[in-house]
Amino acid sequence: MGIWRKFPPAAAACMTGRLLILLTLLPFGDLLPQSAVLARPASPWNSHAIEATFAGLRVHEIDASHSEVLFLYDLDNKTESDYQLDKGPKIMIMTRLKPTRSLSSEKQIALSASAFIPAGNRTRIALTVTRSFNWPARMDVASQGRIRQLVSSETAELDGFVLFDQASRYQIELPGSWPEVEKAP
Repeated sequence: MGIWRKFPPAAAACMTGRLLILLTLLPFGDLLPQSAVLARPASPWNSHAIEATFAGLRVHEIDASHSEVLFLYDLDNKTESDYQLDKGPKIMIMTRLKPTRSLSSEKQIALSASAFIPAGNRTRIALTVTRSFNWPARMDVASQGRIRQLVSSETAELDGFVLFDQASRYQIELPGSWPEVEKAP
């Protein structure tokens, strides 16, 4: 009782009321602002579960002034569990730059479609980059040279891509070995 004598009755009632409100709200912790709830640290990125191999590169006409460069990769599921790679907001694809090996999100890169990779199997995926490009009216040597130049300009600074699947916490390194581009005149 000695502690309550130090507080006037109104202050003691106010403190008791606040305590009751706090105890009442505890079961509803999900309703509190995110900053009020202690966040669990995210698990580290798993960069060994899925391995990628460069499989090819294609260029498609979208319309007379746009083209799509497709980077094809074979993904190898090294785990004992099936893996679903879902196209959407939980997937982030960044470029790995040649000079510094740093990551960049400057280019808009997208996964062309969702993919299912069974445990211990391989599946081909495509990354797409859309660019302004006046598609040639007819295909000849000069037109093929312009298309090679488009591909060369897209790959000149790239050392590959890195795909981050935020849902599964997988980091997939997509190497940038572009053999047919390097051999093109």
